[in-house]
Amino acid sequence: SAPAAARTIGVGPGQEFDRPSRAIAAAQPGDTVSIQPGTYYDCAVWATDDLVVEGAGPGAVLSDKVCEGKALLVIRGSGAVIRNLTLTRARVADNNGAGIRLEGESIVLERVQFLDNQVGLLSSMGASGDIVVRGCRFDGGGIGGDQPSVALSVGAVALLRVEQSVFTGVRGTQVGTAALATELVGNQIATSRLAVSAAGASLLMEDNVLDLTPNAEGRQAAVLANGDARAVLRRNRLVNQTGRPAVLLLDWTTETPVLADNIIGPGDREVTSEGVWRHRSATAFRAAKDGVRSLLGAVKRMIVGP
Repeated sequence: SAPAAARTIGVGPGQEFDRPSRAIAAAQPGDTVSIQPGTYYDCAVWATDDLVVEGAGPGAVLSDKVCEGKALLVIRGSGAVIRNLTLTRARVADNNGAGIRLEGESIVLERVQFLDNQVGLLSSMGASGDIVVRGCRFDGGGIGGDQPSVALSVGAVALLRVEQSVFTGVRGTQVGTAALATELVGNQIATSRLAVSAAGASLLMEDNVLDLTPNAEGRQAAVLANGDARAVLRRNRLVNQTGRPAVLLLDWTTETPVLADNIIGPGDREVTSEGVWRHRSATAFRAAKDGVRSLLGAVKRMIVGP
């Protein structure tokens, strides 16, 4: 039989469902869940592929309730599209309550506001594919200190692309990525720590404004590149409000970066590799220690059995 045609499922007063989670549970692949304006104290988990969840107009808000101790939206399906929503006040005991937890493959976010969550978007180790963020806002929330949270935290997916988005007020790093390719284009990123920490392969940044706020902690650098391929930064502007010299790019990669037409202030630097040898030594030491631990475990199993 032919597959059912995709449909739009309404949520809100006078609609088919009163809560987003109930509509999402009833949805089939390719359906659209359309949420009327209002605040919904609700969360949802789904494994349905190609699901669109969107606000029908301004002011569609999911707030406070966290599913599985993880997020307001826990997504295990592939090809999700989330747009025109506000996700707010996600809180859990281990400080990584997220607006969205991606555990599936690929997602597109358009005009989503993440407000006062511990983490905005968090991808799990099992996530894959492409993550595309357009016209979104990450505002407030997070924690600082020795283990700060990250507004947008992405693991080893194929691509992270963020464009025309705003990051402000998050206590911690704004974008933390281990994606094989990371592209940041036309964003405004204000931070009290690193604006961007990229540990994947390639990093491309064009036409971003990177604002180090007066209360910035730790290294006075806007971007840390720590991947296996070169960083490319073009036409970015560094705004340094710390009162101390700062650097646009802290380059710990193995390749010479490409830098062109970036704007930095007097006394600031465009790039430095300061601390790279200490970092590499520490990384090698940890790898050697893990190797010895693994070898000893194997020897023990050979002697005493599993």
